[in-house]
Amino acid sequence: MGGLRYLYLTSMKNRIKRALHKPVTYVYLLIGIFYIGFLASALGPMLTQWGMDTPKGLVFILSFVCCFFTPAGLASYAKRKGMLFRPSDVHFVFSSPVNPKTVLVYTQLKQYLMGFVLNSALAIIGIVFFEIAPWKMALYFVLAFVVQNILESSLVVLLYGNERFSDNTMKWVARGLYLLIAALLLFAAYLFFFVEPSFAVLGLFLDHPFVQCIPIIGWNIAFIRLLILGPTTVNVICTILYLVSACLLFVLAKRMKCTGAYYEDAMKFADDYQELLNKKMQGESGRLGKKQSFKQASVEYKGGGAKAIFYRQLLEYKKNRTFIFSWMTLVNLAVSGFLIYAVVTGKKEGLDMTAQYFLLPGAAAYIAFLFSAYKTKWAKELENPYTYLIPDTPFRKLWYATLMEHIRAVIDGLALILPFAIAVKMSPVLILLNLLLYVCLLGNKLYFNVLSEALLGDVLGATGKSFLRMFGQMIVISLAIIIAVIIWALTESYELAFCGILVYMIIITVLLAIGGSFSFSKMETL
Repeated sequence: MGGLRYLYLTSMKNRIKRALHKPVTYVYLLIGIFYIGFLASALGPMLTQWGMDTPKGLVFILSFVCCFFTPAGLASYAKRKGMLFRPSDVHFVFSSPVNPKTVLVYTQLKQYLMGFVLNSALAIIGIVFFEIAPWKMALYFVLAFVVQNILESSLVVLLYGNERFSDNTMKWVARGLYLLIAALLLFAAYLFFFVEPSFAVLGLFLDHPFVQCIPIIGWNIAFIRLLILGPTTVNVICTILYLVSACLLFVLAKRMKCTGAYYEDAMKFADDYQELLNKKMQGESGRLGKKQSFKQASVEYKGGGAKAIFYRQLLEYKKNRTFIFSWMTLVNLAVSGFLIYAVVTGKKEGLDMTAQYFLLPGAAAYIAFLFSAYKTKWAKELENPYTYLIPDTPFRKLWYATLMEHIRAVIDGLALILPFAIAVKMSPVLILLNLLLYVCLLGNKLYFNVLSEALLGDVLGATGKSFLRMFGQMIVISLAIIIAVIIWALTESYELAFCGILVYMIIITVLLAIGGSFSFSKMETL
């Protein structure tokens, strides 16, 4: 264990030293300080507005995390996934004369450190924003951190290091945990449709004794409620069960036989995960540990020059079983349903709904901003030497390299706009303006990515470029909001306000595209 401790501490010190020698580290630090300051200033009013600035509000947040994130994490451990081993671990740790269970605990050390930081921040947030007594948060910080880590470490060893049960049995354990999430969602749906058809159902769901009685996960919620809200019959009994289960699982994990049979699966998962990351960076889709299957497809090439890029991408999409549809299509449908619910609820409560037509642009801007760091297939064109040999202008190369993304934006935009437009009886003119605005927002995001690649290359790394892209988009979207408010205040016309935003976004998008086309001029610019 001493050797593992030395390896971990030395690796951490070396990473810190390397980071301190990079100027970009201080840029990240400034951005982080600014972001934390922004959250600190916005969190208080936001919690007050939602009625969550009470101890019960913090309990609801922690309970929600326990209900829907803990089972998925345990399921990944049961399938021997969810833990990443670096190449240095494979070469030095796996071959070292150390108990394989100790290796699992060592790998969890990074999560323990992150948990310590998060629990420290949570203790401060609970005192400042949720009006919880300092001694209660101190008690929660110590007990929750210790008990939760003992329990989680024991479960990791029992599930990940298991050698007694077959792989098929462990797969059924994972499926059972996913079924638990499904059961919780069904129970929440029952409460929503038959008891309380409003957002108040979330509090009713998380406060229900049934949820607290679920082994491990519910007992953890009861433990949190006991520490922060005080004792009740249910949470006292469930807390005792939680503490007993933590001790029992620790003993079982200590006595369980583990010879390191998981090493091979761990190395395979690390390789699959790295391969998936590389695909995502190039805008390709894929599933962890599974090879993607393709259909037979063909296209008829028409025209010449840079159009070849478009037809090659079209062929790739036609080979995909979902064609140009993606998880973003489902996200947009879900957001549209949420907006419809918000409008219907607002009308029932007698709220002024004159601004309902700005809900779609707001949602579109949020989606474009939230997913601004994701690359698509255009990025792969920059690495293909033939792209630079095509006898065509850089701008046309850029246009045809990104044309499929604009088509996908139209499809995803319709998924977001049409259900909402039908529900609120929106005019065809506003539907068209919203669709054009959505395409421009996604195009704006896309060409921000291209421009950042052209100007920065690998100077700031992927994370730095993502921050700068998001910052640039935030400025552009903020100016668009100001323009819309000014035009609407002067004319009281939604159509003119939309047209003003649209003209502004088209100008910005074209300027970004012209700047980003420099990437396609010659390979040496990258």
